[in-house]
Amino acid sequence: MALATEGDRAQAGMSRRGWALALAGIGALSAAQAGDRLPLVQQHTQAGVKAELTLSAPGATAVPLGQPLSLTLRLTDELSGTPLRGLRPRMWMSRQGGDQAEPCNTQIRRFASGRLAQRADRDLNSFQLLTLNADASISVINPLLQLNNTKLEALIRLPGVGTDWVHARGLDRLFVTLADRAELAVVDLANNKLIKTISLGEGKPRRLVISPDERTVWVALDDSDKLVGVDVAALEKRQELTIGDGAHALAISEDGRRLVATSSASNQVTLVDAQAARVIARVPVSGTPLAVTHSALARRAYIGSLNAPLLTVIDLEDGKPLARIALPQPVSAVRADPSGRHVLAVHTASSTLMAVDAANSRLVAQGQVVAQPDQIVYSQRFAFIRGLGSSSVQMVELRALDEGRLALNELPVFQKTPASLPEHIGPADLMAPSPEPGSMLLGSAPDTALYYYTEGMMAPQGTYATYSRAARALKVVDRSLKETEPGVYSGVVRLDRGGLYSLPTLLEQPRLTQCWALNVDDTGATADGRRIDVTWQLGEQTYTGSSARVASQTLPGSSRDTARPGQAPRAEMRAGEAGELLIRLKDGQTGQPLTGITDLQAMALERPGLSQQRLFAQEREPGSGVYVVRQKFPRAGVWRVMVQSRSLGLTFDRSPLLDIGVRGPEVTRAAPDAAPDARPDTRPDMPPKTGAASN
Repeated sequence: MALATEGDRAQAGMSRRGWALALAGIGALSAAQAGDRLPLVQQHTQAGVKAELTLSAPGATAVPLGQPLSLTLRLTDELSGTPLRGLRPRMWMSRQGGDQAEPCNTQIRRFASGRLAQRADRDLNSFQLLTLNADASISVINPLLQLNNTKLEALIRLPGVGTDWVHARGLDRLFVTLADRAELAVVDLANNKLIKTISLGEGKPRRLVISPDERTVWVALDDSDKLVGVDVAALEKRQELTIGDGAHALAISEDGRRLVATSSASNQVTLVDAQAARVIARVPVSGTPLAVTHSALARRAYIGSLNAPLLTVIDLEDGKPLARIALPQPVSAVRADPSGRHVLAVHTASSTLMAVDAANSRLVAQGQVVAQPDQIVYSQRFAFIRGLGSSSVQMVELRALDEGRLALNELPVFQKTPASLPEHIGPADLMAPSPEPGSMLLGSAPDTALYYYTEGMMAPQGTYATYSRAARALKVVDRSLKETEPGVYSGVVRLDRGGLYSLPTLLEQPRLTQCWALNVDDTGATADGRRIDVTWQLGEQTYTGSSARVASQTLPGSSRDTARPGQAPRAEMRAGEAGELLIRLKDGQTGQPLTGITDLQAMALERPGLSQQRLFAQEREPGSGVYVVRQKFPRAGVWRVMVQSRSLGLTFDRSPLLDIGVRGPEVTRAAPDAAPDARPDTRPDMPPKTGAASN
């Protein structure tokens, strides 16, 4: 009953705990509450549905800024505990800026309306369209609510024209091959900017794959014999394997254990243990092997030869050839369907489609399709085949393939044929399934448009604008919650600032509405999400100002005390006396000293904001991570000290704090004829007596 009672309270707004935190944290430089600790688990029960939300981040006990935060929503029947499957929960994240709790149902109605002015800070139901453009750019397009009404959210410039790309969902990074520069570009989609280019060595990087655990991106270098592994987190080249000369294509198994690389000039296929980064087998394949796919169901790889009517099947465990299937035509492109049951291959020159049953490695059907087919993409019910010489797309019904026959339907889509701009034809797909079931997005470089098609219709339902840019590839980035196991819906989000967040959640049927609370402390957090621990030392006393502003303190001449929640630690000095303030910086995760920082600046702010002093700190000894400033305060009062380093990405508003209580100068006992009032002038407008900048 306790859970239901708490859930009922939340229906009118966020929990009292959450709003107490919000009210305590108002003001950029006010004392901040410590943020919620991870993993954070909250529960709510309504109308027979039990919901449990877990927020976590690998290796983190505080919410990491700029890094992935995982959300897991578990939905079960309250009485039986049976997982509720096949649902589509909707969730938003909204940073709360006021001191008045907005009712939960009001938040949900506002965000569910979809209006641009009512958007949440993070929409966990949305998707974006990305186009890899011929003008060396990436367009980030928000499809909004209806067709013909898109918004170009960002245009990301690349140092060269992109060829192929993969998306690391967890870190929200995009990896793009730049063939003409022999580089791999890395794009941060959270901030829509290029963050790094990685040199890959000799050759032309075109095709690439990402491991299912998103730890490694594998890039094949055409016109060379190299396969390169790049660490997704560190953004560094880690592995380099020899796979044979020529042009290459790649396929990786769904468990991430096996990687298959073709080499056209060497007439060879290389099987790689992707986890151990070593070659298991090199398999000779005749007829210029290039196209490759794999079936998760059969645990086999299928290799098509460009110059021989042959499809070679190899075992993914040891690389041994299992079959060589004779085909009516050579293979230009090949792809297994999502179930792994069917493998479709096309020959561009003859416009031939060939269907292979993966269960018995047998050709079951063949037929003529749209002119010059070159790409195959699947929805749940159909295969979509693009033809370079056709303004139509061929649809192939997958259910008919179970019966060993082809059921074909030609869908008119484009105004101009893809072959009318041959320079923009690349290896990456220009078709992608939409997050909406039974729908497909189809791009056209000559038309500078994206077309939206819903299964069962005779033509596309409308277009999305590409803003006059020729798209060479299309990708859909789906940010909605996915059912990762029965009744468990998961997503990933990245936050760029702290505060109190509301997480409104809506389930239509069965009905559930709930607003969860999350308090994020950004103290000590850098722009890229790292945490920096700051330790202050004044005289013989040390004060800790770590990732949270709540810290222990030892005041001079007193016993050890503990700062109350919401307070900065406090030290003491006398006005007019110079003191040496030491600042020790450490990486909040590794504990290693941060050395060689030349732009560390300390600011002392006279509360309540009467004046300030700024001084640059110098590292006391090279490699120590300890920085020193000589601080003198002109008058009595409370001065709040904070630090900033642009090179670290740490700003004053995220700095840990130290309050210094400044007493008046020590007064020598006056002679009998001395003036009766010998106290110093502590007027607020008295100018500072230090060399520090003051205003």
